[in-house]
Amino acid sequence: MTNIRNRLACMLILLPTLASCASASTAAHRALAIGASITLQPGERATLPDGSTLRYVAMSADSRCPEKVQCIWAGDADLLFELAKNDGAPRQFHLHTRAEPKSFHANGHTIFLDAVTHDPGARATVRLNP
Repeated sequence: MTNIRNRLACMLILLPTLASCASASTAAHRALAIGASITLQPGERATLPDGSTLRYVAMSADSRCPEKVQCIWAGDADLLFELAKNDGAPRQFHLHTRAEPKSFHANGHTIFLDAVTHDPGARATVRLNP
């Protein structure tokens, strides 16, 4: 009887964790059409028209001036992305808000970084052009 209780207790503890992992992996994958923009949070993915997947990995560095503060230099945010084709290893690249590169060319498309929020989640808005 104790063995059954222990198993049940373990299942009740693990169930919410497993459910959150499943919902995070399916909810954070959207499509990005040519000429359109999409806003991604770190870890989120977008599928491009050619079937490749763009993932916003994380903000690598942020020297931007805080909101509602007047600074001498506006600063720069450096964001890390991954682009993966179905049959290949992902390619990592950086995009910046002020410094170069502000865009990345791959698979006949150009990915532009349009904006990055100042909040702790640092959401990135990217645009896909032909």
